Amino acid sequence: MPYLLIGIGNAGGAILEPLLAYKEVKSAKPIVIKHQTGNDIANKISATLKEAKDVKFAFLFAGLDDSNIIPQIAETLSGQGLKVVLVAVLPAERREKKEVLIDAYYAMENLKEHVNTFMLVDNQTIAHLPNYTDYFPRYNRYIASCLADLLIGTSQSSSLPDEMQLSMDAALKALSFGDTPGYVALSRASELTKGLWGYIFPFLMHRPLDLGTLLHIALDKLSVSNAPIGCDKSITAIQVPEYYIKNKKVDTGLIEEFMHAYSKEIHLTVASTKRNIAAVTNLFTYKFDQLERLREIRRLAYE
Repeated sequence: MPYLLIGIGNAGGAILEPLLAYKEVKSAKPIVIKHQTGNDIANKISATLKEAKDVKFAFLFAGLDDSNIIPQIAETLSGQGLKVVLVAVLPAERREKKEVLIDAYYAMENLKEHVNTFMLVDNQTIAHLPNYTDYFPRYNRYIASCLADLLIGTSQSSSLPDEMQLSMDAALKALSFGDTPGYVALSRASELTKGLWGYIFPFLMHRPLDLGTLLHIALDKLSVSNAPIGCDKSITAIQVPEYYIKNKKVDTGLIEEFMHAYSKEIHLTVASTKRNIAAVTNLFTYKFDQLERLREIRRLAYE
């Protein structure tokens, strides 16, 4: 089932582009719309959906400072019966004017009834760095890698047992609260499973899989500043070479035990990769008031 991927403005395109660089994402043949300026975006989306009637999910990539056009797009998508995930870039408080932050808050308020999930890309997490805009490309690639793991992990595979699979329908239920959207922080950690010689000589064995360390590292890399290490719902997406799955080296019990310490409701998906890399991606789902960062922005709006 194809996805609709819509990149709005420079901020949205900067995350969408590295996401499309993943072969697994591109091979799923998503429908991609990139939009910079103009008012024809709603008509373009409607025309696209008429051509592809089996689309059920839309991922919208945008900065919350593009607040004038995003609600119109989200309303068009939800009006067509699609479930909408907004990958939303939050402006950094220490780098932006107060008015920009207030606009971001009202944008989220206007979007609540049309968006199922807000995946938050908080620029505050890198705002302490000197010349922090130089880090945007690396940060965008990091977010794209998290999203790629989710899309790959929710692609059904006949070679994997049911307990290692998660449908996109089930994923979106874990990333929202029924009629109320979820606010999601992303995190990821990865390591090579072979050294340089492993690339030159493919017959060399993979290293032992250390999922415990990867899970711990990922907790320190959440995409929302000051997000609590604990939430109502979560998804953990594991990606490893097929060797580990065939030889039953993926300890799902360890993952579930670890995640239950930080999430009331956990979901797991495992996918194989041809790359010599093991990756753990976590998606923590919060309610608005559980995130200090969002409460700060709301306070600014009501001062």
